[in-house]
Amino acid sequence: MAMSLCQYGIPTAFRMDTALVKRKEAPPASSGQKDYRINSGLARGLAVLKAFGPDNRPIGNAEIAARVELPKATVSRLTFTLTELGYLNCDEDTGRYSLGPAVLTLGYDVMAQMEIRDIARPYMQELAEYADASVYLGTPNGNEIIYIEACRTPASMAIRLGVGSRIPMVSTGMGRAYLAALPEKEREAFLAAVAPQYGESWPEVEAGVRAAVAYAGEHGFAMSGGDWIAEANSAGAVIRRPDGYPVYAINVGGLRSIITTERLEQDLAPRLLAVARKIEHIARGML
Repeated sequence: MAMSLCQYGIPTAFRMDTALVKRKEAPPASSGQKDYRINSGLARGLAVLKAFGPDNRPIGNAEIAARVELPKATVSRLTFTLTELGYLNCDEDTGRYSLGPAVLTLGYDVMAQMEIRDIARPYMQELAEYADASVYLGTPNGNEIIYIEACRTPASMAIRLGVGSRIPMVSTGMGRAYLAALPEKEREAFLAAVAPQYGESWPEVEAGVRAAVAYAGEHGFAMSGGDWIAEANSAGAVIRRPDGYPVYAINVGGLRSIITTERLEQDLAPRLLAVARKIEHIARGML
């Protein structure tokens, strides 16, 4: 039996919906108007923290500026402030930054409450060992899913994702499963909001999403065959509240040479769906 490795960590995404000025409705995304309820300085600071990946590789101001699409001078002021507050560490010799210990305080209380991870982990590990693949548990955040638990085997280490990794909603099995489980009105609003991000490629992306949503409606799980990572396949399913609303998602996947589409459809995805139902049953009091 393959050895499975469960990883733990703090998710590195943060909500930025601070209401500084009360207003009944935000301006439509298509209007181009600025939403004055959002504190731009805070939003920029959090964007800098999000620029660091799960491996927390040290990066300089120029690379951070490129990742968050802000002027280097602005980023320099933000990294200095965040370093003074303990949210970043600075290597004086290289001028590069890494996340500091104060970042842990931002996510600790949230993660401490996530008993769902403790419930899900043994079932995830069992499936990871059976499939010799990666199994992840995620929670939605904007147009992404953030991994909050990961069980992997040595064969699945080629794809370096772990707790805190963010994956796109529209092109992954997990994200598509979540979209399929949303009420239609919410799903359509989400697709309309993300469409501009994909530019001319949106018609093709949208077609893939809608096909996956229809498939999930029939089979209970969604598929992604190289739509995000070209060499990887995955299937996703959702974990719902008692009222049926999706709150978490779970997936199984790996290299296409090992996790073939046929194997996913006929064996692993149905097992994944069974795992999701087990987690729902045990966690029904906290969902």
